[in-house]
Amino acid sequence: MITAIVCIILLVLAAVLTFVSAAYGTAAAFLGLCVAGMLPGVELGAGTYMFWGVAMIIVIALYFILPRSVSTSRVGVPYIVTATLAGMLVGLAISHAAMIIGAVVAAVLGGVTYARTPQGAMLGFPSAKFWNYLCAKGLPAVIAFCTIGTAIPVLVEFFRV
Repeated sequence: MITAIVCIILLVLAAVLTFVSAAYGTAAAFLGLCVAGMLPGVELGAGTYMFWGVAMIIVIALYFILPRSVSTSRVGVPYIVTATLAGMLVGLAISHAAMIIGAVVAAVLGGVTYARTPQGAMLGFPSAKFWNYLCAKGLPAVIAFCTIGTAIPVLVEFFRV
Protein backbone atom coordinates (compact mmCIF):
# COMPACT_ATOMS: atom_id res chain seq x y z
CA MET A 1 0.00 0.00 0.00
CA ILE A 2 2.89 2.37 0.71
CA THR A 3 4.18 1.77 -2.81
CA ALA A 4 0.81 2.85 -4.22
CA ILE A 5 0.82 5.99 -2.06
CA VAL A 6 4.35 6.88 -3.19
CA CYS A 7 3.26 6.31 -6.80
CA ILE A 8 0.25 8.60 -6.42
CA ILE A 9 2.38 11.30 -4.79
CA LEU A 10 4.92 11.10 -7.63
CA LEU A 11 2.22 11.28 -10.31
CA VAL A 12 0.54 14.28 -8.68
CA LEU A 13 3.94 15.92 -8.22
CA ALA A 14 4.69 15.27 -11.91
CA ALA A 15 1.43 16.93 -12.96
CA VAL A 16 2.20 19.99 -10.83
CA LEU A 17 5.84 20.16 -11.94
CA THR A 18 4.83 20.02 -15.60
CA PHE A 19 3.41 23.52 -15.15
CA VAL A 20 6.75 24.67 -13.70
CA SER A 21 9.55 22.74 -15.40
CA ALA A 22 9.41 20.34 -18.31
CA ALA A 23 12.45 18.37 -17.19
CA TYR A 24 11.35 17.85 -13.59
CA GLY A 25 7.74 17.05 -14.49
CA THR A 26 8.72 14.41 -17.02
CA ALA A 27 11.29 12.84 -14.69
CA ALA A 28 8.78 12.67 -11.83
CA ALA A 29 6.21 11.10 -14.15
CA PHE A 30 8.67 8.42 -15.23
CA LEU A 31 9.60 7.73 -11.60
CA GLY A 32 5.89 7.38 -10.83
CA LEU A 33 5.53 4.88 -13.68
CA CYS A 34 8.50 2.91 -12.38
CA VAL A 35 7.01 2.82 -8.87
CA ALA A 36 3.66 1.72 -10.35
CA GLY A 37 5.49 -1.17 -11.98
CA MET A 38 6.69 -2.29 -8.53
CA LEU A 39 3.14 -2.75 -7.22
CA PRO A 40 2.31 -6.35 -6.31
CA GLY A 41 0.73 -8.26 -9.18
CA VAL A 42 1.70 -5.67 -11.79
CA GLU A 43 3.79 -6.61 -14.79
CA LEU A 44 4.74 -3.78 -17.10
CA GLY A 45 6.74 -4.90 -20.09
CA ALA A 46 10.29 -3.76 -20.69
CA GLY A 47 9.07 -1.97 -23.82
CA THR A 48 6.91 0.32 -21.71
CA TYR A 49 9.85 1.36 -19.55
CA MET A 50 12.14 1.78 -22.54
CA PHE A 51 9.66 3.83 -24.58
CA TRP A 52 8.75 6.29 -21.83
CA GLY A 53 12.33 6.34 -20.50
CA VAL A 54 13.73 7.32 -23.88
CA ALA A 55 10.97 9.91 -24.28
CA MET A 56 11.89 11.35 -20.87
CA ILE A 57 15.58 11.50 -21.83
CA ILE A 58 14.71 13.30 -25.08
CA VAL A 59 12.63 15.89 -23.19
CA ILE A 60 15.38 16.49 -20.64
CA ALA A 61 18.02 16.75 -23.38
CA LEU A 62 15.88 19.25 -25.30
CA TYR A 63 15.39 21.24 -22.11
CA PHE A 64 19.16 21.74 -21.85
CA ILE A 65 19.72 22.19 -25.61
CA LEU A 66 17.08 24.89 -26.11
CA PRO A 67 18.07 28.50 -25.52
CA ARG A 68 17.62 29.45 -21.88
CA SER A 69 15.04 32.09 -22.81
CA VAL A 70 12.82 29.40 -24.37
CA SER A 71 13.34 26.63 -21.83
CA THR A 72 12.57 28.89 -18.86
CA SER A 73 9.70 30.78 -20.50
CA ARG A 74 6.22 30.20 -19.06
CA VAL A 75 4.38 32.06 -21.82
CA GLY A 76 1.21 30.14 -22.63
CA VAL A 77 2.24 27.13 -20.58
CA PRO A 78 -0.99 27.02 -18.52
CA TYR A 79 -3.03 26.84 -21.74
CA ILE A 80 -0.88 24.12 -23.30
CA VAL A 81 -0.45 22.01 -20.18
CA THR A 82 -4.08 22.20 -19.05
CA ALA A 83 -5.30 21.30 -22.52
CA THR A 84 -2.84 18.40 -22.68
CA LEU A 85 -4.09 17.09 -19.34
CA ALA A 86 -7.68 17.28 -20.53
CA GLY A 87 -6.86 15.58 -23.84
CA MET A 88 -4.98 12.81 -22.07
CA LEU A 89 -7.89 12.13 -19.70
CA VAL A 90 -10.47 12.11 -22.50
CA GLY A 91 -8.30 9.81 -24.61
CA LEU A 92 -7.57 7.54 -21.65
CA ALA A 93 -11.28 6.82 -21.39
CA ILE A 94 -11.06 5.26 -24.87
CA SER A 95 -7.66 3.56 -25.15
CA HIS A 96 -3.92 4.02 -24.68
CA ALA A 97 -3.46 5.09 -28.31
CA ALA A 98 -6.35 7.55 -28.03
CA MET A 99 -4.72 8.95 -24.88
CA ILE A 100 -1.57 9.85 -26.82
CA ILE A 101 -3.50 11.27 -29.78
CA GLY A 102 -5.80 13.21 -27.44
CA ALA A 103 -2.85 14.72 -25.59
CA VAL A 104 -1.12 15.80 -28.81
CA VAL A 105 -4.26 17.29 -30.35
CA ALA A 106 -5.12 19.06 -27.11
CA ALA A 107 -1.60 20.51 -26.77
CA VAL A 108 -1.90 21.99 -30.25
CA LEU A 109 -5.36 23.36 -29.49
CA GLY A 110 -4.12 24.84 -26.21
CA GLY A 111 -1.25 26.55 -28.02
CA VAL A 112 -3.53 27.89 -30.73
CA THR A 113 -5.99 29.12 -28.11
CA TYR A 114 -3.24 31.01 -26.30
CA ALA A 115 -1.86 32.43 -29.54
CA ARG A 116 -5.30 33.87 -30.34
CA THR A 117 -5.39 35.89 -27.09
CA PRO A 118 -4.00 39.44 -26.93
CA GLN A 119 -1.08 38.22 -24.75
CA GLY A 120 -0.29 35.41 -27.20
CA ALA A 121 -0.24 37.63 -30.28
CA MET A 122 3.54 37.93 -29.88
CA LEU A 123 3.89 34.29 -31.01
CA GLY A 124 2.49 35.28 -34.38
CA PHE A 125 0.22 32.33 -35.08
CA PRO A 126 0.67 30.52 -37.54
CA SER A 127 4.34 31.44 -37.88
CA ALA A 128 7.40 29.24 -37.50
CA LYS A 129 8.05 30.96 -34.16
CA PHE A 130 4.67 29.76 -32.91
CA TRP A 131 5.22 26.15 -34.03
CA ASN A 132 8.73 26.05 -32.56
CA TYR A 133 7.48 27.38 -29.23
CA LEU A 134 4.53 24.99 -29.25
CA CYS A 135 6.87 22.05 -29.82
CA ALA A 136 9.20 23.26 -27.06
CA LYS A 137 6.36 23.46 -24.54
CA GLY A 138 3.89 20.90 -25.90
CA LEU A 139 6.21 17.91 -26.29
CA PRO A 140 7.24 17.84 -22.61
CA ALA A 141 3.61 18.20 -21.53
CA VAL A 142 2.52 15.38 -23.83
CA ILE A 143 5.30 13.07 -22.62
CA ALA A 144 4.70 13.85 -18.94
CA PHE A 145 0.94 13.41 -19.09
CA CYS A 146 1.04 10.33 -21.29
CA THR A 147 3.50 8.75 -18.86
CA ILE A 148 1.09 9.60 -16.05
CA GLY A 149 -1.75 8.21 -18.16
CA THR A 150 0.16 4.96 -18.61
CA ALA A 151 0.44 4.59 -14.83
CA ILE A 152 -3.18 5.44 -14.03
CA PRO A 153 -4.70 2.13 -15.28
CA VAL A 154 -2.06 0.25 -13.29
CA LEU A 155 -3.14 2.06 -10.13
CA VAL A 156 -6.82 1.55 -10.90
CA GLU A 157 -6.24 -2.18 -11.37
CA PHE A 158 -4.24 -2.37 -8.15
CA PHE A 159 -6.98 -0.72 -6.10
CA ARG A 160 -9.74 -2.73 -7.80
CA VAL A 161 -8.24 -5.99 -6.58
